[in-house]
Order: sequence, then C-alpha cells, then structure tokens
Amino acid sequence: MATLDSVAARPTLEDASSRANQTLILPPLDKNAAGQPPATEAAVPAPKAGATAGKKRKSETSLDEDIAAYKQDLSHIETDHLFIDMSCNQVRGKINKLLDSNIMKKGEFCDAIASTHRSVSVFLSKRGSMDGAESLAYTHAWKWFKQREIAGLKMPDVKKRQKTEAEAAAAAAAAAGSSGASKMTAPLASGTDISNIHLPGEETDSVPVYNTCDEVRRKINAHLKTPGLTAAQFCRDIYAQLRQPKGKCFQSKQLADFRGKKGANSGCTSPVFYAAYVYFEKKRIAEGKPKSLHRLKMESLWAGRGGFDREHDGRTTYITTSTTPLYMDQYGMIYPT
Repeated sequence: MATLDSVAARPTLEDASSRANQTLILPPLDKNAAGQPPATEAAVPAPKAGATAGKKRKSETSLDEDIAAYKQDLSHIETDHLFIDMSCNQVRGKINKLLDSNIMKKGEFCDAIASTHRSVSVFLSKRGSMDGAESLAYTHAWKWFKQREIAGLKMPDVKKRQKTEAEAAAAAAAAAGSSGASKMTAPLASGTDISNIHLPGEETDSVPVYNTCDEVRRKINAHLKTPGLTAAQFCRDIYAQLRQPKGKCFQSKQLADFRGKKGANSGCTSPVFYAAYVYFEKKRIAEGKPKSLHRLKMESLWAGRGGFDREHDGRTTYITTSTTPLYMDQYGMIYPT
C-alpha cells in the first residue's frame, strides 16, 4: 500500500482542460528552486522577429520568384470543409486577372485546376453573379484561389512590379553613371556595357539575323553562367533591345520555352530569339571580337534574303513530291535530298 508521503512525492497531474486551452505546447520543464516553473515569456518575441524577417525576405524576392511561388502546387491545403465564399463573377474576375497579367497561360491554368479548356472557356463566357455556379470550373478555380489565400499568397501585380523594377534599374544605372569617367568601360552585372552600340535596322526591330536558333541558344546557355546573372535580369537586358515591343517584358518562362527547343529554326518566331541575337551582336562588337565561322557562313547564305528567316519555324509545312523529299541543314537552309 502506498503511504501518504509517497503519494505526495508524485508530480501533480495537470488538468486536461487546462492543457487543451494552452496556446503554446512546450516539453515538461523542471521547477526551479522556488518551486515555480521557468518563465516562458522570453519565447514570445521569437515569432515577431521571424515575421519581420519574413517580410524582409518577401520584399527582396524578384517578380519571377513571386510568380513561381503563386503558381506552385498547393493541393495539400484542404478546402473541402469550407463554404465557397466567392461569387461566379468574383472567380471569373480572378481568372481573367491571372490570364491578363500573363502569370499563367490558359492551358496551364486549366491543367492546374484539373478542368478542361472548354469548361473554363464556357464558364468565362457567362455573365451574372452566380451564372455558371453548376460548372466544375467554378468550384475548381475557387479552390485553387482559396488555397493561395490560405497560404497568404497574393497574386503578383505584374505591371506595377515591372514598373518598379525598371525604375530601380534606371536609378542604379544613373548612380553607376555618376561614379566617374570609367563608367563607359565598367562591366554591368549582366556583362559588357552595350549602351553605345547601334545596329542598322534596330529602330524598327528589323536587324538582319545571322545566327540560327540553336546558335543563339548556345550563347544564352553560356551567358547565363555569368556569376550573379539571373534569368530575370537577362530577360530585361534583351527586352531593352526592342524599340517597338509588342508585349510586356519577357518572363523567365518565355526564355525557358525558347531554350527548350531544338533545331536551326525552332523558335525563330519568338521575340526572345531576335532580341537575344541583337544583344549578343552588340556585345560582340563592344568587346571587339571578330565574327565567328558560323556567323560568316550564315551571312554568306542569308544576306541576299535579308537575314535569317524569322517567320517560318519548325512547325511550317512544305509541299513537295514523294520523289523529292526535303531536308534542313544546320544553317536553316532547306534543300531537296
């Protein structure tokens, strides 16, 4: 039989309801000499410091990083227990904003929410607060946006961020320009200063191209190994070569799509191809390097045609006879076999 002394020596059990109402669960702690548990208030400031650091890290992320974070797979966040708190028009507004900002292509968004292209198109064509409520595209899209809301991710404001980053880049360039007489020869973070190089035809974005797509891809891959150079910065560098741009600044996805192709003319219709060629040609001239053998060969083949064909890519269909099949050489020229 246990004695009163032995019972008294046992640790007092905590009340279950008291434990359930605690907001911070810590491992058991020994009492101090005064018979009181150690103070836990010192642990409270830690989350505040973490939150501040998180805000700082968020402000330092690039637009491309924020877009990638917003597009990430968040299927692990459960929403089945929640009521749909957005009208059809609100969901449509979010979808249209997402697509108009070029954060995602329509097909990419359809894949992300596991809905067909037709289902999303039909839902977007509806009007009225709850017109389209029976569509799976509505519930799937709501779930996708709700997961991002729960995760604390806001849809990036692409236009505002592009303007902010462009202004920051201009301010940095101005600051660098006022640093001294060496500003004309100082290398940029992304490479050689090409600001003083002009190519015939660049005013109308019609500089004759004398590189194949594969050659430009090779140059891009080598250039992106430059220490400190990001794909986002390179996209801004080559976009700056366009005098009559027909769209927003290149996104990393556009660059990745072009780099992922293979073939002499595969990707030739992409503005990334033309802008990158102009950039590297200016870079070659600024560095005083001679034309490569590839460049000289391309010039001899394509000069009479106004430069490399940028209108017909690898998807172009050619009509020929069964006895005269065609083939394309490494310079993009098509010949009968």
